Amino acid sequence: MLHQKSGVLRLTLRAPLGAALALIIAATSSAPVASQEERSQEVVANLAAGRVLFCVTRDAILVASVEGAAEPGSQPPTIMPINAGRIAIVLGANEWSSPGSGQKVYRLDAALPQAAIRPQAPRQPGEPPPSVDPSQPTEIENIGIAMLEILRPQVAQIHHKLDLAPDEPLVELLVADYVANYGPEIWSMQYRVRQQLLTNDFWDTRPLRPSYVQLYPPEKGKPRTFIEVSYPGQQKQPALIDQLNGHDPQLDRITSASPQTAQAVAAVLAGSSNKTAAAPMVDFLRAALPILAGNNSKISLAKLDEARGFQWLLAPAEPPPPPAKTGPEEPARPSLRKYTQPG
Repeated sequence: MLHQKSGVLRLTLRAPLGAALALIIAATSSAPVASQEERSQEVVANLAAGRVLFCVTRDAILVASVEGAAEPGSQPPTIMPINAGRIAIVLGANEWSSPGSGQKVYRLDAALPQAAIRPQAPRQPGEPPPSVDPSQPTEIENIGIAMLEILRPQVAQIHHKLDLAPDEPLVELLVADYVANYGPEIWSMQYRVRQQLLTNDFWDTRPLRPSYVQLYPPEKGKPRTFIEVSYPGQQKQPALIDQLNGHDPQLDRITSASPQTAQAVAAVLAGSSNKTAAAPMVDFLRAALPILAGNNSKISLAKLDEARGFQWLLAPAEPPPPPAKTGPEEPARPSLRKYTQPG
């Protein structure tokens, strides 16, 4: 939601329909010359808003995107194959532009695949993958820092106070993949910002290093079921798992369409999604997603197969943007791998 006061637009992402971040900086006579030039620029960041749904089955990771109810200018979350074995989705402030500057629109999801590439030494046929060194950064951490580097110059253009809760991310990155000798995993990386007042309501804004939360596999003994993430966090519609447990009539009809679908949904509801095959769950999601999305909402569905890699099942109406060039890398950091073990 945008609040206007004295010619300045203020931001809050806590409102359900907060779809665009627009910062119009007004120049003041007492501000430094460099700040006056920066204040004359308008920075707009359109949100990727909606719901992302994961289901880890016996033979594939399924991921769906459902467009959220938001203001014009927002986008549905885009499922982006980083490579054949990894999926990423950007939520939040994804598309950045400076109207009137002549600069091209910059999308984080378009820049991420190229930024996340890390060269790997070639292996001979039949050679096992290298052992994991817990003292070195994992690929997930490398991706998290790659996103930080492409986000940093965009956030640096923000010089007005943001109305964000202390724990509220400006951007959230979801990543799903298969790890050798580990199995399927899903991560959430949340990017918050820190602001410092310099002078005359002119703020220095910097993105913080991401916080890493492993969404899958769950802790030992926890159910393995649908994983749902939404942005903004407040959603009026209940989660899919709650709708199924509440016996939504439309979803019940889809579930009972075949014995295979009924068994697959029952396994997910019982917390054993990893014991059902992907095919009947794909059938269920194909039919259920339009109901979850409602009228005129955009949906997409993809599959990550450990052997075959990424496949579209319901391609988005607008294809993902082409890759873009990105910034420099960061030095090595302590690894997360030693803190996370499969359940």
